[in-house]
Amino acid sequence: MRSAGWITGALVLAGMLAGCATVQTAKNFGGLMVDGGAKPIATVAAENYGYYLFGSIPIIAGNPTYPNADTCRLFQNTVTIQNNMAMVAQVVKMENGRKLTNVRTTEDWTGSFSLWILWRKTIATTALITE
Repeated sequence: MRSAGWITGALVLAGMLAGCATVQTAKNFGGLMVDGGAKPIATVAAENYGYYLFGSIPIIAGNPTYPNADTCRLFQNTVTIQNNMAMVAQVVKMENGRKLTNVRTTEDWTGSFSLWILWRKTIATTALITE
């Protein structure tokens, strides 16, 4: 009976570790221009989430240094707007962009799934990269 508990715990932890920090891009604009006549290069979406005990003690969080790599940080608060903007900046450099427009960031806390003991914090940032 104990082994079933350990297996369940291991599966829950594995699910929490999968893809904590992600960055996605889209480049198909169909020849459209944006306000001011700038040519769009890509739309970028960065998301990072982590789990916190009682909403304040970080347990596990995304690794913004290696997004999309299924790596996480233990007991570190890496779910910040600054880290999301760093992930977006990496994409801007890779795409040779000069300007970011329409930058939007949202922060969401969810704790009711665990009776407010374990909280999930998610920060999502989207932006348009232009020449």
